[in-house]
Amino acid sequence: MRMSREGTVAFLLVIVLISPTASAHGANSFAFIMREGSIQPGSAEVVQNDTLIFYNVASQNRTVILDGDSDGTIEYECITSSMNSSSTEDECRLWLDPQNWSAGYYQIEIFSNSSLWNVLNFTLLEDIHNESGPPPGYSFGGVEDGGKSETTATSYMAPLGLIAVIGILALVNRRK
Repeated sequence: MRMSREGTVAFLLVIVLISPTASAHGANSFAFIMREGSIQPGSAEVVQNDTLIFYNVASQNRTVILDGDSDGTIEYECITSSMNSSSTEDECRLWLDPQNWSAGYYQIEIFSNSSLWNVLNFTLLEDIHNESGPPPGYSFGGVEDGGKSETTATSYMAPLGLIAVIGILALVNRRK
């Protein structure tokens, strides 16, 4: 039984299209520049798992404070030195770990010489993944999942299928 060229190509394309794939995004960094008289940008919309980086390019120290739940207890505090290009003491980093930071609206207060210098508003969006994950009660290696964790699968079938299609098309064209 001999398959036509069009049939072979169609068969291989179907294999490539039905091959499972997974996609994900990495955590991003969002930079804020604290100048002498302003902070840029003045507000932001970020996603859980992102990192906020505050660069101080002013001539005085700055203190970055975040009371995440407005209860009077500071959840994050960092002091930056004045601008110094030879070290990282003039920057602060805040990783928005989904375990510690829920989606919502936040205000960061920035102090200069013990006085409130500026307020930065940011909206934290939930890091949503659309994987279905394992079914409830699934266990792997004797550890119960309970449907609470997300799984990420890597599939090599799509790239291999694409390589196979290209190879077959090259062979078919060569036979002509």
